[in-house]
Amino acid sequence: MMSKRIQSLLSIAAMTMLTFSMTACGNKTSESSANGDSITVSTTQAPSDPQHSPEFITLRIDTIYKLRNNDSCCSQRYMVLYNKARQLSEEDGTLFIDYDHWIAGQDIDEEWSYELMSINNITDSTAQATMNIQNFSDQKVVLDLVFERGSWYVDNFHFFFEGFDYDSDGNSIPGSEGLKETDEVKEMQNYIQQVSDREGQEADATIDIPRGMKNVDAAIKAARKRIDAATSN
Repeated sequence: MMSKRIQSLLSIAAMTMLTFSMTACGNKTSESSANGDSITVSTTQAPSDPQHSPEFITLRIDTIYKLRNNDSCCSQRYMVLYNKARQLSEEDGTLFIDYDHWIAGQDIDEEWSYELMSINNITDSTAQATMNIQNFSDQKVVLDLVFERGSWYVDNFHFFFEGFDYDSDGNSIPGSEGLKETDEVKEMQNYIQQVSDREGQEADATIDIPRGMKNVDAAIKAARKRIDAATSN
């Protein structure tokens, strides 16, 4: 009988041949312009099975970018945050994401394309993929990947762009221009926290006549104090 080591080596070889035969070299919509020979790879430990090989991850990313569907392409952790933020957004009437994170922009060029530049830091449970999204202009995107449910899923999106830092009023801060990074998971966490904090302040400021307080004037004065205290912070 064929040994398990030989079977594993044959599986990796077959996966490599399949990758090079399937990897596209064009740049049309939903097609990768990555060439397997040009992708750089770094690992923190040697892949222990074909599903953790750079070839398999390359194929998985190609599949992800053909689907571009959160439910089937993103991790469980990501979807918990995304669904919570979306629920709050619908209730609050504010936006938590105002762009398409798969295309890295608000508007979509019919000729958009994507290119896998490198696969880095492969472990048994995580990896990173650096992409170039061409959607009207080049956009660097880094995907945090997590291995769960028998495959690789996107656990976070990192976007990089030239721009400014902004103050609390939305005004650009002079001298702050340069390469900026947007961490989407942190953006969602911050949005959830901000909405929750605001709702908490509004609840604290709600007029509530304490139990046992029969004097209406005293109740109103107590309520006004609570409102003043909540709005002064």
